[in-house]
Amino acid sequence: MKQVLSPDKRFHFLLLILAGAVSTLAFQPFNIVPILFVSFALLLYSWAHSTAKQALFNGWFFSMGLQCAGVSWIYFSLHYHGSAPPLLAALIILLLAAYLSLYPAILAYLIRRYCSHVSMRWQLVLLLPLAWGVAEWLQGIVMTGFAWMQPGYALIDTPWAGFAPLLGNHAVGVFMLMSVGALLAIILNKLSRGAMLVLLLLLVGSGWILKQIEWTERLDQPVKVSLVQGNVPQHLKWKRSMKHTTLQRYHELSVAQQDADLIIWPETAVPGYRHLLPDYLDRVKQDMKQQGSDLLLGIFVKRPDRPGYYNSLVNMDGAAYRKRHLVPLGEYIPLRSLIGFFNQWIKIPMSDIQHGEEQQALLRAAGQPLGVSICFEDAFARDVIRDLPEATLLVNVSNDAWFDGSHEPMQHHAIARMRALEAGRTMLRVTNTGVTSVIDADGSVVASLPQFETGVLNQTVYPSTGATPYVIWGDYLFLIFALVSICFAIIHGRRFFVERGSE
Repeated sequence: MKQVLSPDKRFHFLLLILAGAVSTLAFQPFNIVPILFVSFALLLYSWAHSTAKQALFNGWFFSMGLQCAGVSWIYFSLHYHGSAPPLLAALIILLLAAYLSLYPAILAYLIRRYCSHVSMRWQLVLLLPLAWGVAEWLQGIVMTGFAWMQPGYALIDTPWAGFAPLLGNHAVGVFMLMSVGALLAIILNKLSRGAMLVLLLLLVGSGWILKQIEWTERLDQPVKVSLVQGNVPQHLKWKRSMKHTTLQRYHELSVAQQDADLIIWPETAVPGYRHLLPDYLDRVKQDMKQQGSDLLLGIFVKRPDRPGYYNSLVNMDGAAYRKRHLVPLGEYIPLRSLIGFFNQWIKIPMSDIQHGEEQQALLRAAGQPLGVSICFEDAFARDVIRDLPEATLLVNVSNDAWFDGSHEPMQHHAIARMRALEAGRTMLRVTNTGVTSVIDADGSVVASLPQFETGVLNQTVYPSTGATPYVIWGDYLFLIFALVSICFAIIHGRRFFVERGSE
């Protein structure tokens, strides 16, 4: 019987899966960034030395390794907190990874199929890195998107991060891949040492210079904030016996912050519904009014016109932000008629959560208009920058207790740092079990609380005005840059091919 795959090919695909999986160590909380350069060098090399069909499989297997290892924490929410059978939870992760991996695979196929005449140096330095970047953008757009394991998030503390306020996170990863491609090109004798050094200096130096720019203006209007981390384990959060303890904990921690201008509780900090807790909310409101503090709290709010609830962040004056970008299979079921049977296997509440309106008035607190995102939303830059430049501070509330002690909370924190950097705004990040932090407009962490500890983070922050280029243009600048670069490489490559022959 003829073998479907030769032993060499099996080893090759296994190596790519392993390289993708190991790339997870470059992200938080591991932060071994050099691994990213080695693993993606292997990917670029495999793409550059393969047919179009082989490039498709190479990209798919590498991305499968990256996605499966990177988002393996989904298992905690599905199995331990959602009661899904272990095999079903693992299958869902595999299916999600398989779907997400199609994007870089198909983009690499198109490059190798229709740009094969372009010289190898241009493919390594320009076309293939851009294929990965455009694939990332598509992953975050199609079917509401799932944008997570993107190299830019691992590079938040490197010179390449300087491109984020200009072109966004996708460009950060692309410019890193271009640097890797340049090094690979010199090793393969496709690029002179002088050209490589010039290119690397241009990429790294430009990023470093851009990182020194203050894109927005800090206002001289200090705001004293208190970020409350209640530290309620997910398996206890909705138990009736825990409800009084949780409500009392948040109330007492907040009343103790007598000097705070603004107090913020995490996503769904209140284990209940606003219309069922009027006495408790009135008591909290009166205490906050007496001490002169504004309060934002996470709670479910009943939809007034039809059945269902909003995942909301509520100001004590009654105004609310309603979460717009919901989590597939976590807060709603996509293609419900086809996959509604998941309800019988997974016990995560899904059917009652409704999308908030796309256009919502900005919440105001402590005299400032706020750009609010809830949990999953800050993984999408477009959801964060839509409130800018009007918002002077960013607020993200989350409940990463769904993922216990996995690497998800630290990955999520790095994503929030990138959003602050892209926007040029201070980010106030408040979570149930961590990571609660204040992130500066340059993406650096000003202060944070340890995970899995009850506490309050007190900090004086400064609002900002103005807009970074990324806030103004969003991903359009990156997409224009990608299109122009691809056209340039194709035209230059064709000229090179006609005049001197292919490499």
